[in-house]
Amino acid sequence: MIVRKSQQMLQQRDNMRGGDGTVDIHHILSKEDLPKNSRLFARVVLRPGCSIGEHEHEREAELFYILSGAGIATDGDQEREIGPGDVLVTENGSHAVKNAGNEDLELLAVIITE
Repeated sequence: MIVRKSQQMLQQRDNMRGGDGTVDIHHILSKEDLPKNSRLFARVVLRPGCSIGEHEHEREAELFYILSGAGIATDGDQEREIGPGDVLVTENGSHAVKNAGNEDLELLAVIITE
């Protein structure tokens, strides 16, 4: 299967998970095309000042691979700076991410379910 960029859906979410601003979610694969035991494969863009609020995952893992920009990730009770090449892995726990720079923060997001 090959999915062309023109086939990928853009979803914009205001105040995602209680965060600030509008988050662009570029769904690389539709829910119907995702492999079993997964529910998201997307490029996520947070403009300066935008964030995804703290939220929990139960019986699933979320992976964020930072493509570009600078951010702050909250993973449980720890807060750390993140940048290109960094990976945030959250499994059965809470996390949040915010853009801490002056350019877009772009990340690849994958959610794997049990």
